[in-house]
Amino acid sequence: MRILVISDIHGNWSALQTVLSAEARPDQILCLGDLVNYGPQPAECVAWAMKSLSPDWLIQGNHDHAVGLDTDPHCSPAYELLAAATQAVSDRLLTAEMKRFLAKLTPLRKFEAGSARCVACHATPTDPLHNYLTEQSGLAVWESELVQAGPPDFLFVGHTHVPMKTQFQRTLVVNPGSVGQPRNGDPRAAYAIWENGRVTLKRVAYDVEATVRAYDGLGLEPHVAESLCQTLRRGGSAPR
Repeated sequence: MRILVISDIHGNWSALQTVLSAEARPDQILCLGDLVNYGPQPAECVAWAMKSLSPDWLIQGNHDHAVGLDTDPHCSPAYELLAAATQAVSDRLLTAEMKRFLAKLTPLRKFEAGSARCVACHATPTDPLHNYLTEQSGLAVWESELVQAGPPDFLFVGHTHVPMKTQFQRTLVVNPGSVGQPRNGDPRAAYAIWENGRVTLKRVAYDVEATVRAYDGLGLEPHVAESLCQTLRRGGSAPR
């Protein structure tokens, strides 16, 4: 079985299309959430998810929850302005049906892949929407998360936008990184492949400038649009 694992698309249609072209024939696609906000084409990404993804393999992210229910996504201070500005765009571009679709998604799911027991969430098992843990967060913290999760053979998480593949006791924790908003200095779209129990973290270059051009006409303040574009080009944190 071959599973394409993606997360944090964030309205970046060009990046998503490139990943789908690079991995054209997976047996299944697992999406760990955040189809919307930050990027200029949230409607295209949500329409694709509605048409192409199984609801059992699609996780709700904090931005999906925020757009679907018109709430605060609880972003870090560096991203609050960008999130608020682009959430207004998402609210305008998405249909009522798309918003209902996002609102009904589930932030954590358990499933089996072959004989492997898997848990998938956007953030962490104890707080599937908002908790922020990285590879450096400490063994004790991760162990408490794994107790909450089962522990499974595989725990799939997103939210940090930074790829991760780390073994904690019996569980391999996998973060595929972000398709549409990489934040570890590499602007290429990030994703992972799970194949018969083996996980590979992968990257693929996409047309960043196509995404940059798609911001035209959205009505964003110039400094907001420039920050968003530079974040994509640098593959890193929002300019201060």
